[in-house]
Amino acid sequence: MDLRPITDPFRSFLYVAGGWLCVGLAVVGAVLPLVPTTPFLLLASWCFYRGSPRIHAWLHRSKLFGPTLDDWQHYHGIRQTMKRRAIVMVAAVVGCSLLLNSLPWWLRYIALAAVAIGLYVIWTVPTLPDDAPRAPRTIVE
Repeated sequence: MDLRPITDPFRSFLYVAGGWLCVGLAVVGAVLPLVPTTPFLLLASWCFYRGSPRIHAWLHRSKLFGPTLDDWQHYHGIRQTMKRRAIVMVAAVVGCSLLLNSLPWWLRYIALAAVAIGLYVIWTVPTLPDDAPRAPRTIVE
């Protein structure tokens, strides 16, 4: 598989558009507990690398997303605080949603099964201790 940046303008545009879509989904995932953030960030980084090295560098330099991308690229894991926050947010929002809605009982069990799968995925991602040294910046100005 060729992983170099694309030179064809149309294909480059498609990669950049896909990257922005993934950034949008990552931002939504930062707010909504059932939408993951890190996988969309990683996919956005890859899309931008293929379509626009300039936007790829911007994403890695950003204060909001850069540290997460650097931790994943260097350590292949996420910080313990982020993992705890994700698990607590998912449990709180899903718990409130299931208590305050009028879904049929069978649909509630399907929702709980989907949430359990999502929590399992979060739980199995490698965890970095909060006091681990910050990953070196992968993209410098």
